[in-house]
Amino acid sequence: WSRLIKMKEIYIFVYGTLKAGYQNHHFLTDAEFVSDAITFDKYQMYPSITQQFPFLIKSEKYQQIKGEVFKTNSKELLKNLDYLEGYPDLYLKEFIKVSLEDGNVVDALVYFKNEENNLDAVDYSNPMNEWM
Repeated sequence: WSRLIKMKEIYIFVYGTLKAGYQNHHFLTDAEFVSDAITFDKYQMYPSITQQFPFLIKSEKYQQIKGEVFKTNSKELLKNLDYLEGYPDLYLKEFIKVSLEDGNVVDALVYFKNEENNLDAVDYSNPMNEWM
């Protein structure tokens, strides 16, 4: 007999095409929207050369980044996000602190640009703090 082990619920901070109303939001249909949010620490965000999605750069500490927080306990959803984000080649992931609209601060999973490779994919001429 195998027991169904339920995964702990985790928060996910999204800042680009996974946000509500954007083309990859359908990847989060099984996740629950929690709040609009902003990163607690400062980072930098740039669009891709194609202008189709953004990169969050961990090593550059210029501004807080706006996004949305969702929560999930689905391993399948997380696996699909890894695939979408080209983890670990294009993006790396870790937990960061984000401030919710109600003032609470939570630890949320975020995808940062893997700064070791694909550096020519980033449009460094256009820094931003919100993907629109």
